[in-house]
Amino acid sequence: RQIITFPHCGNTEVAIRDINIMSTIRKIVVPTDFSNASRAAFSWVSRLATGDDVEVHCINVVQEPMMYMPMASAAGPVGVPGIDELQRISKASLDSFTEQHCRNISGTVVKKVLVGRPSGRITDYAKEIGADIIVLATTGHGALERLMLGSTAEGVVRHAECAVLTVRD
Repeated sequence: RQIITFPHCGNTEVAIRDINIMSTIRKIVVPTDFSNASRAAFSWVSRLATGDDVEVHCINVVQEPMMYMPMASAAGPVGVPGIDELQRISKASLDSFTEQHCRNISGTVVKKVLVGRPSGRITDYAKEIGADIIVLATTGHGALERLMLGSTAEGVVRHAECAVLTVRD
């Protein structure tokens, strides 16, 4: 397993060339949650996605709503959107996001909305398609935040069967 992490490294392009993975990268998975951190990951994808035969798989993982009872508000009950509605919203956001951030990619761009726990779905999808690398953003949570919130990036790094490039915003 090859894990690549370059947080705040000034010679990142040189480091990538030195380990000679540029010529072997054909399938790139880029998870996004549409955040500013995710945008930073796309700048790396454009550097890695060289050639017309590269596939860039932009994915967003939607988690099923945890609350199924209507929430109360001053205007009356407010329903939690169902998974179909969340997927529809996610697909529209993914279409817009990739249109904006994948313009310079000459290869194929695949857009996919997945349902489940993000780290597990990201690594499963990468394995299913035979990805060479996963490029994902990390917000750099400290130990306490990771303990309380969990970390998608940490889960992906631990369980991915391909290279992982984490990009800190």
